[in-house]
Amino acid sequence: MDMLEDYLRAVARLLPKAKRDDITAELRDEILTQVEARESEFARPLSADEMQQLLRDFGHPIVVAARYRDGPQYGVGPALYPYWIFALRLIVLIEICAAIIVFLTRLISGSGFAPAFGQAIGSGLTGAMTLIGFTTVAAWLIERKSIKIDYFTNWRVQDLRFLDFAVLDWADVSEWMNRMNTQRPGGTTANAYAYHPAPWTYWGPRHVSAGHGIAAIVASGAFILWWLGVISFGLPPAAIDYQALHVDPGALGTIDFATLKAILYWPVLAYFAALMAFGAVVLIYPRGVRLRGVMNLIIGLAGLGLAAWVWTSSPIGDAIRVDNVSAFANRIANFFANPMPVPLVTILMVIVVCLGVGGFFRALGGLWELAVGLPRYPGDDVYG
Repeated sequence: MDMLEDYLRAVARLLPKAKRDDITAELRDEILTQVEARESEFARPLSADEMQQLLRDFGHPIVVAARYRDGPQYGVGPALYPYWIFALRLIVLIEICAAIIVFLTRLISGSGFAPAFGQAIGSGLTGAMTLIGFTTVAAWLIERKSIKIDYFTNWRVQDLRFLDFAVLDWADVSEWMNRMNTQRPGGTTANAYAYHPAPWTYWGPRHVSAGHGIAAIVASGAFILWWLGVISFGLPPAAIDYQALHVDPGALGTIDFATLKAILYWPVLAYFAALMAFGAVVLIYPRGVRLRGVMNLIIGLAGLGLAAWVWTSSPIGDAIRVDNVSAFANRIANFFANPMPVPLVTILMVIVVCLGVGGFFRALGGLWELAVGLPRYPGDDVYG
């Protein structure tokens, strides 16, 4: 019976300690009963192979032990599975877009078609697997910790508009393009003026709490993974070849961007983590307008402060800073007049200005929500 003891020992190691002895004794009795019945049938003791088969029929130790384990026996349960599979589809769409960007970037930088395509596929698969893993862990935590997501039970019809965009595929785009070609003025159908807008025009991201929250989580999560180096989007961390990228670095050509990233590492990570937390709050507690206002106020001020530091005190401040609106407008006009090679100074100037202006208005909006208790966008009726 050494084989039986080895089997029971394997099962016991997988059982809860508090019930291990009792369950093992119960299993031993049950298996011995089956052994006695089989030996009576054969009128002889079981051979080693027959004993092996009997234990195989009884079940693998992992499966047998799982029958006595408390708690759910699944990673993503049936209640959360539809949302999880929808998130996976969204991840695939995002990674397809990212792979296209990587492919075009590599082509522009001088790579051949095959290496660029390989980098794009590798980046897309790596990013998708990483994001799927994080999504699965999040779903597991939601179920195990019984985290309540308000959107799942108190969703509104207005929130469903973002689904039109999220599930958009090539068939939808082709159908819309065919209708646009045949049903616009001068088309071939009887009702020539019955123009049908694109399906994504029904999606109002500014007016949809759920869409706003999901966008914040997905975009911020992808950026954080890139910032941490988990996802590289196929771009190697080597010295930038400005000429191959058709970029004019201007006064930024001597800047050590690795050092700049090291300085900004934790502030930027904290900023996007706050954006991700904001998206989670919108989904979990969409009616918490004042809570949303506090977070918007903090995030807005953080963005404004970060932009102010980059503009005035960072290593790139002297290169991108302009003294007045007229100088800013002149740089923009020069960019449109001579877009190639792309002026890096102008691009970073616009990004920093947008971060600062966006932070200012986000802080104002958060102050409004905090003071009044009503959403700042008409149509985003959290009480609807």
